[in-house]
Amino acid sequence: MKAAVYQRPGLIEVKDVPTPRPGPRDVLLRVRTVGICGSDLHVYRKGHYGAQPGWIMGHEFCGEAVHIGDEVTDATVGGRYTGFSVQFCGECFWCRRGQQRLCPELFQHYTGYGAPGAMAEYVLIRDAAPARNLFAIPDSLNDEAAAVAEPLGTAAYAVRRAKPADGDTIVVIGAGMIGNLLVQAIKATVNATVIVTEVSPQRAELALRLGADQVIDARRPDVVDAVRNATGRGRYAFGEGGMADIVFNAAAAPPTFAQSLDFVRSKGTVVLVGLAEEPATADVSLIAYKDIRLLGVMGSAISDGVDLLRKGNVRVDPLITHRLPLTDADAAFRHAADPASIKVVMSP
Repeated sequence: MKAAVYQRPGLIEVKDVPTPRPGPRDVLLRVRTVGICGSDLHVYRKGHYGAQPGWIMGHEFCGEAVHIGDEVTDATVGGRYTGFSVQFCGECFWCRRGQQRLCPELFQHYTGYGAPGAMAEYVLIRDAAPARNLFAIPDSLNDEAAAVAEPLGTAAYAVRRAKPADGDTIVVIGAGMIGNLLVQAIKATVNATVIVTEVSPQRAELALRLGADQVIDARRPDVVDAVRNATGRGRYAFGEGGMADIVFNAAAAPPTFAQSLDFVRSKGTVVLVGLAEEPATADVSLIAYKDIRLLGVMGSAISDGVDLLRKGNVRVDPLITHRLPLTDADAAFRHAADPASIKVVMSP
């Protein structure tokens, strides 16, 4: 089969590789659409996450089942699915406590990282268990929407962890793919005011179209004051800052961590969703001074993403800025690295 293969930072080549052979507990999917995630870009640009030559990335996808293992139930040939292969050690501190998503061996076996991903003509879901790591796609969703279920599941999981309430003022830093999905997931969950900061005019305009109540140009030299004015200003023991109830950082640019701590009110919540390529610096004493609840987000609630799409709570089509064939994978990654783009998808 053809696959887009990582060779080194800045180089993806399309090569012939062996087609996966499914076992009795596996499902083989013919890939219909696969998206480029921000973490894929980190590998492409910097070689992050232990990337090795020969990696096949791709964990945001929709595929058609062409083989169902004899021991797999509740799945049908011809059905469309998304999902992932994963394997936990079963013995570490987190596995013993039922927190397998934090197993340190997770990414050694996860689709698109340690296991071959969906930037190929076929992808294998090992040990397929419907509704656990294999998720059926409703007929009402097209292939591109289905491929967004995984990143949307990350946004849904972040919102669930943050526990927003009606009447909250919420700041979303960054209006890329995850930021725009966060805006829609928040609006589908609670009646809140959502303020977005973004450097790209194109992304900013899209955030307004998709439900943001206000977008502030993050390139402004007075962006911190602008957000304080938008959320209201609040004093704390040793200074003044914003009054956002919740701040979602979906940008992960180094300056935005300090901004997150400034924008949030005392006793508010900061959620780190974006993955940083470079270390950030900030006055972390603000976490103590303001009694901030600081949350990290690892993983995706894919079933929640599918459900939000099925209900029509989230619009996907405006977020897809480039569509290319798999044979143009290197060009697709260059498009994805452009700050004006949002989601690039490929089709084998």
